[in-house]
Amino acid sequence: MHGIHSPQIDMNLLKIFHAIYVERSVSEAAWQLGLSQSAVSHALKRLRTLLQDELFVRTGASMKPTARAQLLAEPIRDVVETIERQILPSMTFEAMTARREFVLGMVDLAEIVFLPPLLRFMRQQAPWCRLKTVRVSNEALTDALESGRVEMAIGSVPNLPGHLYQQTIFHHDYVVLASEQHPRLCKGTLTWEQYSNELHIVVSSGTDKNLQDHTLTPRGIKRNIQLTVGGYLSVPWLIEGTDMIATLPSRLADGVASSAHLNQFSLPEPVVPYALQSIWHPRWHKDPGHRWLREIIFELMHRYPETAA
Repeated sequence: MHGIHSPQIDMNLLKIFHAIYVERSVSEAAWQLGLSQSAVSHALKRLRTLLQDELFVRTGASMKPTARAQLLAEPIRDVVETIERQILPSMTFEAMTARREFVLGMVDLAEIVFLPPLLRFMRQQAPWCRLKTVRVSNEALTDALESGRVEMAIGSVPNLPGHLYQQTIFHHDYVVLASEQHPRLCKGTLTWEQYSNELHIVVSSGTDKNLQDHTLTPRGIKRNIQLTVGGYLSVPWLIEGTDMIATLPSRLADGVASSAHLNQFSLPEPVVPYALQSIWHPRWHKDPGHRWLREIIFELMHRYPETAA
């Protein structure tokens, strides 16, 4: 990094530069680092003097990096990550006092099932930490982890690259949802013939592919698909008051059936359950905060649905 005189610059200034670059905000950088806004502003002033460049210029509500800051961003990030994740791996994570934002990639199913118990736990045990979710399809999870867009993903990737870590946090099966006013289906059992004859709403996700590949196709069952949607949130209300049905993961169906006035039906035969994993890149494996989060996620979801209450 030409122009940086090592005796005059310390690790804290590099961390502050990195935080401002990532957050594009002095106040957000201060929050992430547990510092006052004035302390971060003072550090930025020192950096500007040392590096002889404005580094960040306010544009509206954002701090836009200059060309020189763009050039410095990657080597400074590498230095910060090397220090925090390799040189100091034995550092502990004090959840009650830590200030950190965890960025998780997931589909809406995971948000509905997984976030409520995690958020309740963190508000009690890690009150200064924040969660941010990024909507990522199962097909895009690997790229999101490789690029650093997310630090952990919740989903299912059948052919996961060998260098990524994964842990199965729970399995779920499937149920069929139908409106309480459905003209042909009443509470009770459901046959494959009935299932095949109805109009279906499907969600284009890994759960439906698992159902199709491991349950329906081997039995020669074809669905009459009326509607395909990209997420789960709208499905219960699309079914309500109609004669369409949908096959959803049971963990999700349990939570929405009553609110949308739906009946639940078991599939006619037991099916291969769908495994949901937490997945992370090796760059995070030894990070104390990340390790803490992985353990909490496994503990909460391993005891689901007890923890959902």
